[in-house]
Amino acid sequence: MKRLAILPFLILLLPASVRHPKTAAFLVADPQTSSHEQRHLQSVADYKDTLNARGHSLADQGLLIESLNGPTILAEHNPDITFNPASVMKLATSLAALARFGPDHRYRTNFFADGRIDSSTRRLEGDLVVEGAADPMFSMHDAQEVATGLSKLGVSRVRGALRISGSFYYFATGYSSNLSRETSAAKLRGVLEQAGIRIEGGTVFGEKSGTLLVSHYSDQLSRILLYQNAHSSNAVAEVVGESLGGPPAIQSFLTRSLGLRHADIYVGRASGLEFNRITPRASLKVLRGLLAALGSYSLKLEDIMPVAGIDSGTLRDRLHGEQVRGAVIAKTGTLVSLEKGVSTLVGLVYTRGRGPLLFAIFNSSGDVHGYRRLQDGFIERLIEEEGGPLPVSRTEDALAEAERDSIVQVFQEGQQPRSRDSAD
Repeated sequence: MKRLAILPFLILLLPASVRHPKTAAFLVADPQTSSHEQRHLQSVADYKDTLNARGHSLADQGLLIESLNGPTILAEHNPDITFNPASVMKLATSLAALARFGPDHRYRTNFFADGRIDSSTRRLEGDLVVEGAADPMFSMHDAQEVATGLSKLGVSRVRGALRISGSFYYFATGYSSNLSRETSAAKLRGVLEQAGIRIEGGTVFGEKSGTLLVSHYSDQLSRILLYQNAHSSNAVAEVVGESLGGPPAIQSFLTRSLGLRHADIYVGRASGLEFNRITPRASLKVLRGLLAALGSYSLKLEDIMPVAGIDSGTLRDRLHGEQVRGAVIAKTGTLVSLEKGVSTLVGLVYTRGRGPLLFAIFNSSGDVHGYRRLQDGFIERLIEEEGGPLPVSRTEDALAEAERDSIVQVFQEGQQPRSRDSAD
């Protein structure tokens, strides 16, 4: 697969915690050179009238619509006012991850034997050591595969402890954020023991040591990001963010690579939980950055973001009518308990009359369910006004019964392991 090429007229500057030799520069349009569309858009006027009629203050709303090529600004309202993006912040985290690692990257989790393996008793005379590297989706299935690998090496019992080193997290659905390291370790231990690896000692946290037995490689990053963004998984996004160096590293990357001012964006959490800020204009700069980064790998936006009305997740039952199904690729954002209700929608819509359009819709201080219906209605009318939809190529759910693509590598005695840096 193609790697990101260095573009000659923009050098991407990254902080140490995000820098990578294969990083690309991202082309983003300068809003100062953007042209404004003179033609009146009835869909925008109707959208604002509806907001007013329902008692929503227009000061609490943001809107920006641009053509992909140009760009031409078709409509804007408070485009340079910061709003809480909620889970739309996951797009910024996605861009930083693609820049740092590339879409083919696999997170590597290593398992060491800190002691001798007695082949006659199938017992490890020491600790089983886990070296985590912030794999955001290491799950029960992965732990079972590791147990199979350990069994092949003659380990059925561990005389010592389960020792956790580095950033190890256990992924399970149904949680609003990533599990703590203690809970993650407990869940890993439970699955290993159910799979036949009995651990006699306790669970401890410390440094790695010993002989490498098994390495587990996650699914490719692009698949992880698609799941993260389609299901708006806070648990996945928080761990991806940690692998980048946390919110400060993500913010530093965005300001340096996209030319954003600190006043344009504040990354409080990689997932978009709690307090974050971004302007509609900055959010479309992030989207353009994603398009450029993915294009450098011959990938498309829908490779890491859901197609409305088709893919599983938060957009499965939105914009799914026959007239618009498959024409919108977007990321949702929702916060019910903060700032009197926040709902956002940022993405790309394909129209027959004007081609692809970028849009950012920010709504706050209102009922999120009502805002979602307004957003969908507005996008539907915009599509109709611009000549109808032009659906993207994907017509089937990309997340339905997707096969796992993780890898388990078992090291026999004397075998030389690959270095961590080659795991992408």
